[in-house]
Amino acid sequence: MKTIIRIAAGTAAVVLAATTAASAQQEDIAPTSAAQPEAMSRAPNQGGLEAILYSDTLLRGHFHSVRAPTPNLNLPWDARSVRVRSGEWQICSGRNYTGTCRTIDRDQTHLTGSVRRIQSMRPTGGFGTGVGESLRGATAEFFPAPKRFGRRIECNGSSCARSEANAFCRSVGWIVARSQALETVAGRSMVSDVLCARTPF
Repeated sequence: MKTIIRIAAGTAAVVLAATTAASAQQEDIAPTSAAQPEAMSRAPNQGGLEAILYSDTLLRGHFHSVRAPTPNLNLPWDARSVRVRSGEWQICSGRNYTGTCRTIDRDQTHLTGSVRRIQSMRPTGGFGTGVGESLRGATAEFFPAPKRFGRRIECNGSSCARSEANAFCRSVGWIVARSQALETVAGRSMVSDVLCARTPF
């Protein structure tokens, strides 16, 4: 039998720690062909997610690997193409996921318009992202069964659920969990029904 324990979100302020994408190569390396990134050595990343930005069309030129929510890319060049190695990504023309945004789940060989100046990007909830299915709105996103690296988040107690929910929301590009719950599955307590947002209220 499934037992749901509702826990109100805390009102403590949560400070957003700006994350930076881990790169296998730096942006100032010599331009490369589209085939070369396939052979790059890779460090572990969030749930196996990765997208690669290129300075030229057709997946060529200088490149930068993004493997986690990145509110400020701070690239020295405009991205003109993107390789989506895994997951689904939101790319935005402004910092902190503002401005013109698009969601992509496949390679983009010719980026055009204002979104070409990509200032921030993050994985979205859904299949293949390792964070669980979600329902995304303009100012919040709901995860009924949030996951970390493809696995449910186990936790015991209300304070643990709150801290884990906040950490989860920050990991997927939001700032705070407005609410969360504990769900008993096969005798184990799992974090569930997490509502991520930019503000606590």
